[in-house]
Amino acid sequence: MSDFLLVLHIAGAGTWLGANIVQAVAPSMAFNQGGAVASGWYRIAARLSKVLYIPAAILIVVTGIFLVLASEGAYSFGSTFVAFGFTMIVIGAVLGSFVFGPVSERAADAIEASDGAAIKATTGRLATFGVIDTLLLLTTITVMVLKLGA
Repeated sequence: MSDFLLVLHIAGAGTWLGANIVQAVAPSMAFNQGGAVASGWYRIAARLSKVLYIPAAILIVVTGIFLVLASEGAYSFGSTFVAFGFTMIVIGAVLGSFVFGPVSERAADAIEASDGAAIKATTGRLATFGVIDTLLLLTTITVMVLKLGA
């Protein structure tokens, strides 16, 4: 059962990381296709927080809890790597709720309004926070793989 939980746990993290990579690459492709495609992309990106990231985060949390419980005392919720993982879920939820979702909507609105300053501000903010989120996620994956503090 632990192996199955671990596969699901890794699949959730892989989904998060993969979606971050797509969100780093897709905007420039969308802009190359024109304003309607670019604004559509940002509307989709805003929706991803609810239909992709939240389910992935829930999967990661639930499987993480069960993995700790199934470890028969080898790991605890106080283990550094477990606490680090839970912290990343909280950071991801905050960024999704307060940055990625709403700012993606504002980027789409700015593109539709042809507001160059707002486009630059919103897409720049999304790119910056996307890099931060991805670096934090890669750090978390490293901490988890190494089981720091176990």
